[in-house]
Amino acid sequence: MSKGLKITLIVILVLIAVIFIVLAVMTRGIALDIVRHPLAERPEMEETPANYGMDFEVVSTTTEDGLALYGWFIPGDNGATIMIQHGSPGGRQDGLYEAQLLNQAGYSVLLGSFRAHDECDGELISFGHYEQRDLRAWHIYLINRDDLDHTRIGLFGESMGGGTSIIYAAGDRGVAAVATGSAFALTQQVVEKFIEFETDIPPALIPLLAKFIVFWAEGAADFKAEALDTESVIADISPVPILIIHGGMDDKIGPEVGRQLFAAAAEPKELVWIEEAGHVNFQDFQPELYKKSLVDFFDKHLLGR
Repeated sequence: MSKGLKITLIVILVLIAVIFIVLAVMTRGIALDIVRHPLAERPEMEETPANYGMDFEVVSTTTEDGLALYGWFIPGDNGATIMIQHGSPGGRQDGLYEAQLLNQAGYSVLLGSFRAHDECDGELISFGHYEQRDLRAWHIYLINRDDLDHTRIGLFGESMGGGTSIIYAAGDRGVAAVATGSAFALTQQVVEKFIEFETDIPPALIPLLAKFIVFWAEGAADFKAEALDTESVIADISPVPILIIHGGMDDKIGPEVGRQLFAAAAEPKELVWIEEAGHVNFQDFQPELYKKSLVDFFDKHLLGR
């Protein structure tokens, strides 16, 4: 090999190493921004159920690993209760619209918050892995109330809350019905779509960047993304019924996620497809269909109507 060719190869290898290091540093920063959610950086609480004309209690619970969580309980009069779980990086106030329409239909509603969100303890988001502990803590809170029918508890989760709800219910946790809106898990496909949504990075680089981001996120928050594959476990929810609501214009995680989840789910299952909707904004396009779908689903499976 000539001296000139050796030098050329060394230069190429050095350039590749530099590019790799730059990508690693850049994607580590992105991943840490995604999983770290200190109290000072969380969205300000601007509304409560009182803004929607609902009476409510400020409630709290503690997870099995010792984190304090905070929520709102809104009493209803039909004997059934719906747990509403928000996405990330939001909080319990994100579910106020759904809480109002379900409460108007007679349901008690628990708007619970996840760790590292809202006013809750914790600073790391694991996209459903440790958040299952939070959902379990809220479920136990409801079971321990003596003014509720524990056999008629339903679950509605949006975005990350939807993915967490699927994984939780697939573990045979005793909820009677599950509904999701724009549900997802931290898969390679979803991370790629999220990068495309949030940045102007050339498409050819996105798959590599997504692998880096998932790697760094797993290390920072101590979880494995494969444990969050909702598509592989959603069938285990059966015979508990599931309703999947998704938007055909979801540019944050992609519309195909909704179709894949529905295809993988076992009966009884329902799909509500709102073509014009994006990510968790169904009420902006088909409010009556959205309301009727949620209320009818829970009426059928929690009240036998």
